[in-house]
Amino acid sequence: MVFSCTRCARLGKTCVKSDDSDRCSECVKEGGRSRCVEMKPSYSDAEWRRLVRAQHSIKDEEEALLAKLLRLRKQERLLRERANEFISHEFQAIEELEELEREEKRTHEEQGKLQKQGEDVEYDTQLAPASDDPSLAQMMNSPSFWENFDSAVAGGIPSPTGGNQSSSQ
Repeated sequence: MVFSCTRCARLGKTCVKSDDSDRCSECVKEGGRSRCVEMKPSYSDAEWRRLVRAQHSIKDEEEALLAKLLRLRKQERLLRERANEFISHEFQAIEELEELEREEKRTHEEQGKLQKQGEDVEYDTQLAPASDDPSLAQMMNSPSFWENFDSAVAGGIPSPTGGNQSSSQ
């Protein structure tokens, strides 16, 4: 930043100075009677207040951005936790469904076994004697029962040895 010399600033002239010269063009034209002294910048109170306000503004903006960054990081962490909960819940639901499928398969297999056993029992029942009375079943299984069985009494065919002689002629 180039500042005017004291003479150019007082006269309101444009101060142009070369890099290899200590004096500006106006001071050189005047001829050497005046010294070309560059003015030191002086800042007004308003400029200082603007500078301080700008610094505070930058600091406030920096804090706001940092707070936003922290808030976004917290949101990201919460979203990750929520995603983990979703995944965990889905795995649990899958495990429960698989357990239900295994249970249904076991139930179906047991029903098949029971149905087969029921068919076997029904078949055995059809082959079993008509009465569940063990004395009758024992009696029918006894060989002496069948030796003494009279089919004529039971309504069967009369035996050739028994009966009326006249009818045999």
